[in-house]
Amino acid sequence: MTRSTRALSLSSRSSLFSLFMALACAADPAASDDGSTGAATDTDGATTDGAPTACDEAAQRLGERVCMHAVADADAWAALSLPVDRVDQVRASKYLVPARADARLPALVMDVHTYALHFELLRHGFPDLFDGLDPAEYDALISDPARREFYAGSLTEYRTATDDRVFGFIAWDPQTDLASTLTCEQFQALHAALAEIFTVGPLAAVPTGDLQRQVLAACDVPQYDATAAVDYEAYTTAFGFGTVRRYTPAEFAAATAAVGYGFQDILVLQEAPLDVERVISGAVTGGRQAELSHLNVRSAARGTPNCYLRDAHARLAAWDGQLVRIDCGKTALEVRAATPEEAQAWWDQLRPDPVVMPEPDLDWPEFVPLLALPTNTADERLLGLRRYGAKGRNLAALYQRIDAAYGMPGFLVPFHHYTNFIASGVWKVDLGAGPELLSFAATIDRLLMDPQFRSDPVLRRARLGALHEAMRDGACDPAMLADLGDQLLATFGADTVMVRFRSSSNAEDALGFSGAGLYESTSACLADDLDGDGNGPSRCDPDEQGERGMCRALKKVWASLWLTRAYEEREWYGMDHADAAMGVLVDLRSGDELANMVAFTGDPNLAGDARFLINAQMGELEVVSPTPGTWPEKTRLTLTDGQVTTIDRVRGSSELPAGQQVLDDDHLRELGGLLWQIREQFPIDELPPPDSALLLDTEWKLRPDNTLMIKQVRPYLRRE
Repeated sequence: MTRSTRALSLSSRSSLFSLFMALACAADPAASDDGSTGAATDTDGATTDGAPTACDEAAQRLGERVCMHAVADADAWAALSLPVDRVDQVRASKYLVPARADARLPALVMDVHTYALHFELLRHGFPDLFDGLDPAEYDALISDPARREFYAGSLTEYRTATDDRVFGFIAWDPQTDLASTLTCEQFQALHAALAEIFTVGPLAAVPTGDLQRQVLAACDVPQYDATAAVDYEAYTTAFGFGTVRRYTPAEFAAATAAVGYGFQDILVLQEAPLDVERVISGAVTGGRQAELSHLNVRSAARGTPNCYLRDAHARLAAWDGQLVRIDCGKTALEVRAATPEEAQAWWDQLRPDPVVMPEPDLDWPEFVPLLALPTNTADERLLGLRRYGAKGRNLAALYQRIDAAYGMPGFLVPFHHYTNFIASGVWKVDLGAGPELLSFAATIDRLLMDPQFRSDPVLRRARLGALHEAMRDGACDPAMLADLGDQLLATFGADTVMVRFRSSSNAEDALGFSGAGLYESTSACLADDLDGDGNGPSRCDPDEQGERGMCRALKKVWASLWLTRAYEEREWYGMDHADAAMGVLVDLRSGDELANMVAFTGDPNLAGDARFLINAQMGELEVVSPTPGTWPEKTRLTLTDGQVTTIDRVRGSSELPAGQQVLDDDHLRELGGLLWQIREQFPIDELPPPDSALLLDTEWKLRPDNTLMIKQVRPYLRRE
């Protein structure tokens, strides 16, 4: 221990709790004079006025205990925690403590027999308070310094070298810099708040990395050094293959944002992170992981190796960038060089069952309007998919079955023209045997047959990046462009209409593979091609400083088939890249919309929930991946026989004052009724797996004239 782990006296605990509430009230001047964040509880967890606590109400609703607001003795602790088979650890659970006065729950200790993750507790245990909570929002709730609502972490019973017992708490924060690390005052407040509800034994802070150690070095909070007596610790004893990627916390955050690692990588992390959501081949952390940390839980579920090694970042430096086999054994870590063949065999068994893409029809050359594509039978719909891709085929099938007022004009560009582009486009490239002149198609064939490309993520990302840029610089067939211009005029009526070229491949929007966000779309203007120069601004939109010609738009969409993120996602699902082809959906670019929406015919994250989920945001602001500090309006609709019976407004938009709405009740009723109709009429030609529910994921716009328009529909499988 770096400090005494003696229990704080009652008076010092009370003074620190006062500090905690002072900090919370400073964040919310509307808090009560005594700083309470909810009804007080006695030592049995019931409120002093006899009313049931939040944990009591959740237990009554669910039929099982999910948490307690007061843990007073060893029996209560044993009931909430799990035994831990570690050299210095006995039992473990998790906690939540309010970080501000308006937090939606009071301090609590989780029952980890019921839920292993905080996200599950909030989402499923308290759906009325955290309805619609998604992983990104949850992360912000506990780790974003500007938005933190709760302190969250693990609570562990340690056995010291002198057989003393201490309860250590880990507080999760990003660990990227001091600005995002908990302050001394926050550690003091957290310790005090936990000590108020957890009186089984002495509490001490357990720093998770060097930044927390730096903060705590001069902080009057009891501490326990969990790394002092432990050099190695295994969490998932297993072996795996991958390329070693070493990251500091800041480097890891940047690599996560840039999709810098994937399922063929072994992560060596200077500290133990809050989570690694992306599938990886294994992890070795330089900080000890909590028994129920997200990384620990996910690794156990995947069966991938996961262990702690003191100073792992420095000790494994010699392996950085190399393909290795690691074995997180019970007592030691073993690392050796690996061959691409044995690594590939291991990755093949790690991945889910392969998803088969429909074989593309590359010979069909005709553009087709959305309302003219045959979609009456399953065979016609399959042929449309094989020629034009899933996104375009889906929208055509939808528009042919709903009121035309909710659609917009558009047409489809078949795979044939993408295939001609990659066959005719050439570039000089060195694929390992010296520079040579190859077509894009021949390059793709060579890459897919190269074992080193398939097994070395660094080489793969470099070569895919170069291919993508070369395709963006390629040339389009003039005759095809002329025909495309004629189709655009016939569909939209003028060359000065800004249109949208959207990806429509045979590797997206399918029942077993969403592909959402993998590929790119862009705007195009025929008048920019006809004005006789290459100078901006665009003839369709003076705010666009550059020209937006059709060839540029086609190439951007076509090349996005070979973006690293798209390749990696297809690879994980065992898809044959040689069968991947890209079509283009051409429709109007919506502008000046009042709102944009993403709507599901059910909750994608909550099994059994039949309410329709509507996420809506003002104007063109992002709904799916909002910028930090913004969030969409969330609403749930209950429907009976196609009519909205209940509107449950879960949360308002960050861009509107409290009480104002992105969508009014009339729009929500109209949208709910349309979603019901679409769910009943949109054709799905595959049966979902027996353990899944089939939802529809749709995207909408509220146009300047206050009318609704649907722009995309895709199936979504929810595990039940």
